[in-house]
Amino acid sequence: MKIIDEDKIRRKPLTKFSDLIEVENPKCICFHCGNEIINETPAIDHVIPWSYLYSDDLWNLVFSHQSCNSSKSNVIPHEAMIEQLEQRNQRLLESLLNREHKDKHVSELEMAINNGLVRKFWISCQG
Repeated sequence: MKIIDEDKIRRKPLTKFSDLIEVENPKCICFHCGNEIINETPAIDHVIPWSYLYSDDLWNLVFSHQSCNSSKSNVIPHEAMIEQLEQRNQRLLESLLNREHKDKHVSELEMAINNGLVRKFWISCQG
């Protein structure tokens, strides 16, 4: 028996997260390859694939080239990428708080960092 009926879940547009992600990454550097994203709109990518979490949370969203995003598919990232995401989240929270930006996404980011959610979810997705 499935806990979540995947047919009833609809993904929402992620563009509302662009401005928040850009605070820490104004040059739009691809999280996956490390190169600047030029001549295309950055994809907003779930580091831990959406199909594992069914959630859009700032702590799991990064800029990516469209091609880097597509090529990683539904694969659970290696630990090095999880460490990179944890470090990015720390920088992102500091940048947002320095700008006195406070909303539910910032609060969720802070809670995720304080509770080690990136690592906990990553471990749970490994099966």
